[in-house]
Amino acid sequence: MKVVIIFCVSSFYNDLKKIYRTSGVETYSEFDVKGFTRKYDKDGAVANWFASSKEYYDSIATFTFLEEEKGSVLLNQISKFNQELDCCSPMHAYMLDVEKFI
Repeated sequence: MKVVIIFCVSSFYNDLKKIYRTSGVETYSEFDVKGFTRKYDKDGAVANWFASSKEYYDSIATFTFLEEEKGSVLLNQISKFNQELDCCSPMHAYMLDVEKFI
């Protein structure tokens, strides 16, 4: 069994829900996250436009428990989404082993 953890800016939350549906993921959990960055360009502007007007940006973190095959499908969908982005805040996804559970 695997756990897949995904972080995305709130602006992409509906896209993430669509990715879950098209990947066949029926159950997941989520929580709100504030993301902070220290990445500034040479003029002092924040490189990430989601954080350009404040010191943080609103994000969503989700996680789901899946078999490896379904997790791979989900990660492939996330990768495809990121490749089609024309901005600088891709989704971040991690698939980790679940060693034990009760």
